[in-house]
Amino acid sequence: MQAIVNTKLILEDGIIWDGALTFDQGRIVAAGRRGEVDIPAGTEETDAGGLYTAPGLIDIHNHGSETHMFHEDPLACARHFLRCGETTILPTFYCNLTAEQILDGAEKMRAVSGRGAGQVIGGFYMEGPYMNGLGSNQNSILWTGGIVEAEYAPLVDQLGAEARVWAIDPNRKGIEGFLSYVRARNPQAIFALGHSDAAAARCREIEDYGIRLQTHHGDSGKAPGHAQGTIGSGCDEYTLYHPDMYAEMICDEMGVHLDADMIRMVVRTKGVEKLILITDSMRSGVDPATGRPYLNNPADGIVYGPDLNYDYEGHLAGSHLTLDRACRNFMAHSGYGLCHAIRCATLNPARLLGLDREIGSLRPGRLANLILLDDMVHIHKVFLKGELACVDGVLTAAME
Repeated sequence: MQAIVNTKLILEDGIIWDGALTFDQGRIVAAGRRGEVDIPAGTEETDAGGLYTAPGLIDIHNHGSETHMFHEDPLACARHFLRCGETTILPTFYCNLTAEQILDGAEKMRAVSGRGAGQVIGGFYMEGPYMNGLGSNQNSILWTGGIVEAEYAPLVDQLGAEARVWAIDPNRKGIEGFLSYVRARNPQAIFALGHSDAAAARCREIEDYGIRLQTHHGDSGKAPGHAQGTIGSGCDEYTLYHPDMYAEMICDEMGVHLDADMIRMVVRTKGVEKLILITDSMRSGVDPATGRPYLNNPADGIVYGPDLNYDYEGHLAGSHLTLDRACRNFMAHSGYGLCHAIRCATLNPARLLGLDREIGSLRPGRLANLILLDDMVHIHKVFLKGELACVDGVLTAAME
């Protein structure tokens, strides 16, 4: 038995200021006020020194670190994000990869997912293959032809239930056949509105397939208006008003992906229960002419941000965020507190994935994926399945 004492517990809807938490064999036993939590004699205690204890962070949309991509070096990526409190990650495949590259990357992740830092890998997020091709890295987008079963079937079959999320464009001709094929082979699959200029009416036509998420809200494309000077209702608007839809948010320091007013509007409209903070992190592109990372293209009118990434054309392409920083930025931009930010990075993604009985909260019986943090979401300790994984940014030997 282990215990964390002298701590403040971040619950899904509140904070216990004089808290204690016990865990054993990788699972939480009890969490509550110190006087109400039984700590047997001989229990190994961790004095949190007044820090907060929260569930480990869950990043459902993450391509890789600033230096490595998950599909190429999953352990290097897992170690990087575990240091920042991310205990569950869905490595993300983009639609600039061939089926062979995706399946090879999946095998590499399976090979490491049962040990050390690789345990943070919790399935895959398929950003594509069938979106509209208007995202970043446009010159290398594949899967732009017809939607053909012979093409996608091997991918869907071999990824199976590990592909937890598929991002699609409702406007792609033949998309219903793809959705039906995925649903038949993986009934728990979640479909996301990816890069698309589909109208809200089109989103409604396919919602019964299991459309429950929008990929990086506000940064996926806009539906055309009905006439000059009008604004169309598209994926953003559909997500905002549909009560069952979750909205992903990239909250960078400068408010480039979503500025502060937009973040506040989304929170006010959806409520904190339907927001999911993501990193959309990926490796820096390097300009072969200079050997330096690509920065922004001033012609795009994009403000440079220290936690942003840009592709070879200078277009905004994800971020260099970690989820602890995303929580901090969310609080700074929205005015909402630590409890709300942590919920958007723990319980909400866990519920979307149907994993909230395993992860995402401090309820008894959940995995002891735990972080000790201060009020600015600086991560001091990380426990992965009850094992000490990281102390002040340094991984333990078991996680290296």
